[in-house]
Amino acid sequence: MNYTLNSRYEQMTLGISVQCARPVKLRLKVVDAEKPLTSFTNRYKTVNSSYKFYVRLPMTPKTLDIQLTDDDGSDITNVVRVSNIEKYGLEKRMDEVDFNSYSVGAFVDFSQRFSFNASYLEPNNYVSELQDYRIEYLPTIVGQNGRELPTPARISKSTGRIQVSKKLFKDYTVPMRMAILLHEFAHFYLNENIDDEVEADLNGLLIYLSLGYPRIDGYEAFLQVFETTPTSQNKNRYDIINNFITEFDNKKFVMY
Repeated sequence: MNYTLNSRYEQMTLGISVQCARPVKLRLKVVDAEKPLTSFTNRYKTVNSSYKFYVRLPMTPKTLDIQLTDDDGSDITNVVRVSNIEKYGLEKRMDEVDFNSYSVGAFVDFSQRFSFNASYLEPNNYVSELQDYRIEYLPTIVGQNGRELPTPARISKSTGRIQVSKKLFKDYTVPMRMAILLHEFAHFYLNENIDDEVEADLNGLLIYLSLGYPRIDGYEAFLQVFETTPTSQNKNRYDIINNFITEFDNKKFVMY
């Protein structure tokens, strides 16, 4: 089931109401209608009878393609009905971060443009407008032994240059890419301790959440990274991230 929406590059929250004749594990994708590899969310929900999806969209293309499928591939033409698609305003918390700071504002602009286009960019070096920030877009990221690393991105502790794996990034949603890039940015430019992963998690998430990006894609970005290295440290990081996002939405968050 596909629906086209004229988004006109506007920020918004989409409300998508569905009715189901039987329980269905629904897969929702929202993509650029002209460049379908550019995805703004890719999530599922088991719906018993009715449900309303909310999709936060700090960035949109000219036209969105809204796709609903059964996650197991079954035909849902006579099972699922979309009763309404609505546009709402996007809730942001721009007072939580100093977006007038050049370093933050310039990187957000650069990383958003890169994240929006990453599915179609060739491996190459990409720099911000004033050449303050650099992304080295690689086919894969390899370690000193020449073996491929499972990380989607990493940042140089000496130069602040970010390396990104196209192999992994191309399948990420735009918000997931932003969550990863903001984490790397935080390590070098915001952290008091450049090596502190939790500090980078929270500094990056504070920007991500303040801009209105979807929580579910933020979780998914970290989960995909942690699944490749399921350590007790990463379990602890996930618990702190989960608490931080919950407290942010309750307006009670604290920085660790």
